[in-house]
Amino acid sequence: MKILIVEDDPMVAKTIVRGWPSPSDKIEVVCTVGKCSRLIATSQIDEFDVIVLDMNLPDGNAIQIISELRLRSQLPVIVISGSGGPEVRANTLDIGADDYIMKPFSVRELQARAARAANRFRGQTKVEEVFDFGLLRFDALARTLVSPHIRLSLTDMESRLLFQLAINAGKACSRQQLSETVCFRTFRPEDKTIDIYIGRLRAMFDQFFDDAVIETVRGVGYRFILPPA
Repeated sequence: MKILIVEDDPMVAKTIVRGWPSPSDKIEVVCTVGKCSRLIATSQIDEFDVIVLDMNLPDGNAIQIISELRLRSQLPVIVISGSGGPEVRANTLDIGADDYIMKPFSVRELQARAARAANRFRGQTKVEEVFDFGLLRFDALARTLVSPHIRLSLTDMESRLLFQLAINAGKACSRQQLSETVCFRTFRPEDKTIDIYIGRLRAMFDQFFDDAVIETVRGVGYRFILPPA
């Protein structure tokens, strides 16, 4: 695995490199948005399996890099930051980050998350599923919910979550399952990311249906109820 570390703090970068538990992995470090952007603009970025990206850099931030990267690649990005509440983390995932880790962190945990993200990226197949819910159509690839009168665009996270609920329609999806397949991380009780996005999807479906289509399964998670045709 080849990892690009974008970090301006020499001590943090050195800690990651020295503590990385997989000696066969190759790590390259850059310290600015500009240097990372130059890699993204060339085929060199395709040599990497994952990017570990500090949120705040001397000449910009992670949001700029992710937005630029997503125009040409779905390469996994793990953001690391010393700050950021639930909304900041959710917004960062919305624009295309695959994971968000707060400092201080375990280098072993970072390596495990990076390996998981890279394996998912290498093994994923192109999602082309289209779901029809009565007069409402969900296109997972285009990330849209469309009816004859309304068209809604979904974020990456919203689309991934709805896709998981839709393919398991009628079955209870645990928060652990959804966290692993949607957020690509192990569920923690204090992590409300899934709950926030469930709320967003419910608000969208309220525009189309009178009855709730995502129900809470107490002590487990959520179940998607197919709307009537």
